[in-house]
Order: sequence, then structure tokens, then C-alpha cells
Amino acid sequence: MANISKFDREDVLEKARNLFWQKGFLATSTREIQTTMDMRPGSIYAAFGSKADLFNQTLLHYAQTSTNALNEQLAQHDSPWSGLKQYLRGLIVPCSAGVPSELCMVMRTLAELDESHQETLDIAKDLLTQVENRFASIIAQAQQQGDLSKAFDKQQLAKKLQVHIIGLRSYLKATGDTDTVSQQLEEFFTQLETQ
Repeated sequence: MANISKFDREDVLEKARNLFWQKGFLATSTREIQTTMDMRPGSIYAAFGSKADLFNQTLLHYAQTSTNALNEQLAQHDSPWSGLKQYLRGLIVPCSAGVPSELCMVMRTLAELDESHQETLDIAKDLLTQVENRFASIIAQAQQQGDLSKAFDKQQLAKKLQVHIIGLRSYLKATGDTDTVSQQLEEFFTQLETQ
């Protein structure tokens, strides 16, 4: 009979994700991982594999959590564009216990790691592509409903959205100026809606 896991996988993944998100992969020690997850090294290895394997799983967990948040916003709004705007507003938040860094974990990973961590880089790049494609799909729906001009190339606008959000979150990380970042985001939305 298989051993029944004595920990909540989602809970420990979330704890590990927040640790990695705050400190990055390289600066996070094995001891910090053990303490944060409240697990022994053997249990961590048996459940998640190496530190790199655990990090990759937390990166995927981060992406799934973000997808769930986007889906919730889309479900709560009458139009896909309104839901996407509210989701993007939610990304512009100061660092707190619930959000360990103003930076996107995927972008932080891409900035931190080099080719010696190719598998992780590939996962991060794939996640960015998935987000871009999801944005493009929502933009296409917004165009069909008349919320955005059909003159926009949906894929190019999705890229523009990503670049803008990454830039705003980086600026927030550097300055802590939530008001300016929020104002810039709203102005960006208005520019898109009036074209």
C-alpha cells in the first residue's frame, strides 16, 4: 500500500514559491527551503526532487495561480476587456506577505539565471509565450465586442501589454511609487480604447 502523503502539496508549494519569488533561485539556501516548507531534506527530495526540480514546480505553480486569478476576473466581468484590465490592475501591487516581490516571478527567473539552468529558462520562456497567447485571445474577443479597435494586430498588442506590465512592475520595484504606476496603467488603457 502506498504511503499517504503527510503534507498538503499545494500549501508547501506555495510556501516554496513565495520564498523563491522573494529571494530568487540562486540566493535561496537548502536550509531556508527546509525551514519554509517544514520538511526534512529526504522528504523534500522524495516529493519534489532536486532544488532545481522544486523551483521548476514552483514556477509552474506561480503560473497556474496567475491563470486562475485571470480566469476569476474574466468570470466576474461582462466583457473580456474589463476582466483583463482588472487582472492587470491587480498585478500592480507593492511587495507584501502575500506578494513577495513586485516583479513577476517568471521575469525574475529570466533575469537571474543563465544557460547553465536551461531547463528552467525554457519553462519560463514557454510561460511567457502562453501568457502572450492568452492575452491575444482576450484581445480578439474584445475586438469582436467593440471594446478595442479591430485595427490592432492582436498578437502585437499582446506583446505590447506584456512589455508595458513588465516595465511598470520593474519601475514599482525600483521606486515603490504605486500611484504613478497605476496612473500610467490607466493612461495606457485609455490610449488603447480611444484608437
